[in-house]
Amino acid sequence: MLPIYTSLTNPDLGKVAEAMGLWGKTVSKAEELEGAVAEWLGQPGPALLNVKVEPMELVMPPFTAPEAVYGMAMYSIKAVMHGKAGGCFSK
Repeated sequence: MLPIYTSLTNPDLGKVAEAMGLWGKTVSKAEELEGAVAEWLGQPGPALLNVKVEPMELVMPPFTAPEAVYGMAMYSIKAVMHGKAGGCFSK
C-alpha cells in the first residue's frame, strides 16, 4: 500500500481522555471489546473508547457505500501499478 501515515507513536488516548476529566478506556484485545463498548455506551457524559487495530487492517462499517468501494479499488490498483503492493504478491 502507499504510505498514508507517519511513523509517529500515538499516546494512549483513553488515558488522555481521563486526564481531561472524561471517561476513557483503551482496548487492544478483541475479547475485551464487547464489554468495553457496553461500558462506554453506559457512561452518562462524554466518553472516549480507544480501540487499537493493526495499522493496515481494513476496518469495515456495517454498510459501505458503492462510492467508497470504488474509491478503495482505484486506490489499490494505483498502489499495485506503482509497485507499492507491500508484499501482497510475494514470490
